[in-house]
Amino acid sequence: MKTKVEQPVHHQSEGWFFIVMALVVLAIAVAGFVPSAISTDGRRAPMTWAVAAHGAIFGAWLLLFLTQTILIKKGKIAVHRRLGYLAALLAALMVLSGYTSAIAMARRGYDLSGDLIQCDSDPLGQLVFQLGDIFSFSILVGLAIWFRSNSAIHKRLMLLATIGSLMPAALAHIIGHSPVLREITAPIIVIPLFILLFARAIYERFSRGRIHPISLWVAISLFVWANFRALVIGPSDAWHKFAEWLIR
Repeated sequence: MKTKVEQPVHHQSEGWFFIVMALVVLAIAVAGFVPSAISTDGRRAPMTWAVAAHGAIFGAWLLLFLTQTILIKKGKIAVHRRLGYLAALLAALMVLSGYTSAIAMARRGYDLSGDLIQCDSDPLGQLVFQLGDIFSFSILVGLAIWFRSNSAIHKRLMLLATIGSLMPAALAHIIGHSPVLREITAPIIVIPLFILLFARAIYERFSRGRIHPISLWVAISLFVWANFRALVIGPSDAWHKFAEWLIR
């Protein structure tokens, strides 16, 4: 089967957009997780091997995502495809390690870093975010692999899987680092998340004059999914009973 290649756009910055976004999500991850890993002053317990492994896999995914965008920009399609097998393996490990880490945090009742103080009051309610992100990551990466022969769909799904499923946790840790931000009761995390999710759609609107359906509707779905978990699923008795069963 021949790979469908997206038609060239008017601007030469198409490839650079994905590189910049890969650098942005990498920077957000570093800002979110590295401070508590370097300074142990605010930590509530030593880092476990499971959490360390999850962090290493998480970082490997972001570095591979950046590498893949650079390879496409340079026209190294064959190398990009070969590394795709590694991406599939890392995705599977992300799901496994992410689930294990989330369940372990819910059982403890707090996160190790000390950043997520909101977890203390309702660890089972917070579990809906981690497991929900794992679910959306699995679906989107699975679809991206399925549509790997269609570059227009594949690259957008990979971008949105990385942003919509991996960045909420990093953003939550960034907010947790600031005493001022974490005292704000409003869900300020939705602002940077909204900007990241719709960055591609906005770029396409101004550079191409039209928005690809994946860029728009998947971004909308992820934003709605995040808020639905926060407002409907997480606070419900049904979820808490299900979460209690999961962590037994």
